[in-house]
Amino acid sequence: MIRTIVALAAGCFLFLACNNSRKKEQDGERSSFSKGQVKKATFGSCDTTGNKGGVSVVISMWEPSDSGTVATKIRDILAGKTINRLNSYTDSASIAAHPEAAKSPKAAFEVFEKNYNDFKKDFPDSPGCWEVELHGDTVMATPKVLFYQLDHYSFTGGAHPNSFTSYHAFDSETGDEREMKTFIADSVALLKIVEKKFREIEKLAPGANLEEAGYFLANHRFFVPANYVFTTKGVLFYYNPYEIAAYARGPIEFTIPYNELEGVVEKDAVF
Repeated sequence: MIRTIVALAAGCFLFLACNNSRKKEQDGERSSFSKGQVKKATFGSCDTTGNKGGVSVVISMWEPSDSGTVATKIRDILAGKTINRLNSYTDSASIAAHPEAAKSPKAAFEVFEKNYNDFKKDFPDSPGCWEVELHGDTVMATPKVLFYQLDHYSFTGGAHPNSFTSYHAFDSETGDEREMKTFIADSVALLKIVEKKFREIEKLAPGANLEEAGYFLANHRFFVPANYVFTTKGVLFYYNPYEIAAYARGPIEFTIPYNELEGVVEKDAVF
């Protein structure tokens, strides 16, 4: 009888120990993505003073630094976004001819540079450089989600450079990227609140016609920006240049506090 009790006690101890160990591993995995470092890379060079031109790519991306599966997945996703951004300046035929461009930023840069050199052969008097800069950093990390900002600047000729910002969310348990709308409980109510705040910051009357005021509307209807993100103060909404207004207007951004979004935001999913 005593042996049986001792055996059961030992079994319970091992079970609890294993569960505690597993829980610690899981908790560590969930929190590890908030620890990281900025990885930088520079390819090519640009000489505007001597009007020699050139191609320049500058990358500065925060990424989680540990070796866990969550951190590894996030790093892979961010690397993929970096490569895709660089390849967005290259035609599909060039990428097909150089499949390595889909595998590393350096290879993507080399195809980008080749396209520039081909362009200069056809238009030798064309001034300026081709430049791309990518900067990524965290916005907010909670026990459930890592929110991330990716800023993108480019100039490949034309009247002015272009820039835009995108926001991304990564699940802390899996490392998978999640769409921001999965944290929204009532998209209809959100649209109304965002439009009201937009009119306030733009000093527009509630009934003012936005298109007559010079704003761009999809199908003549107001819309929530493609990019918004959850912060410690509330939800930040960000309209990139050209998204709802002319380039000269620049980005339009504003934050709506959580207390104004009760029942609209799934706060339990965020925090």
